[in-house]
Amino acid sequence: MNVVGQLLFDGLVMGLVYVILAVGLVLITSVNKILFMAYGMFYTIGAYFTWFFIDKLSVPYAASAIIGALVSAFIGMLSYLLIFRRLQQSKGAFLATLIGSLGLMLVLNQGVLLGFGTVPRSIDPVLKGSWKLAGVTVTPSKLLVIAAGVVITAIMFVIVMKTKAGRAMRTASFQPEIASLHGISANRVYMLTLALATGTAGLAGALLAPNYGITADMGNNVIWTVLLMMMVGGMDSLFGAVAGGMVIGEMLSFGLYYLGGVTQIIIFAVIGIILYIKPAGLLGRGVDIGI
Repeated sequence: MNVVGQLLFDGLVMGLVYVILAVGLVLITSVNKILFMAYGMFYTIGAYFTWFFIDKLSVPYAASAIIGALVSAFIGMLSYLLIFRRLQQSKGAFLATLIGSLGLMLVLNQGVLLGFGTVPRSIDPVLKGSWKLAGVTVTPSKLLVIAAGVVITAIMFVIVMKTKAGRAMRTASFQPEIASLHGISANRVYMLTLALATGTAGLAGALLAPNYGITADMGNNVIWTVLLMMMVGGMDSLFGAVAGGMVIGEMLSFGLYYLGGVTQIIIFAVIGIILYIKPAGLLGRGVDIGI
């Protein structure tokens, strides 16, 4: 068995899922100026609803994953309308939105527990079988995650950099007053950004579920890793999200195999050194979120 090759492959799979998550959270942080601690719950919601439609309603996996992502996006849009639109306009908006996101995280977590229970769930691999390539065990389901990760990340870049909606996001992010002069509603942009990002998180949960299973605390666990990635790459940089995701994915893959639990300590130490040298991250410019 090619141990190094296997760890590189598994790290790539893990890293691309984290990249999808990080890209969405970077959008929320840079455009909405919110440290959105509830983000991980939308990853959980996407996975659970995908499982529900497959297991209970016999809907095909692809359609179930899309439904899971749409449910996550709808809840994200609703949370902006009911909670964050008002809090962003208050004095001390950073602290208010942080507390609001923590409260939302608790509410969604309890909702998942009440709706789906505490028993871990699983989704059968979408594609069966495996191959040996140069001593590396490759499964079609993991290749699907890699392909989906690349495609979704590319689509997010195209949306942000090349579309009218993306230009509105960038304008509202840097100069919301000027955006309003050009007929761009900052509140509408913030709502759509939150919906796009939470929908992406839900899709990431649907992609990961067939390979790693579903638990009620999966989102609370992953949010810390995603935040670490963003700190490495830059809280406001989409390219930084990609770089941070790949670095953390490979570090976790190799570290957990060779070093076990001490890996987390090493990752924290490395991130601490990077932030000491470059406080905005490797590719970040520094985002003002109102602290």
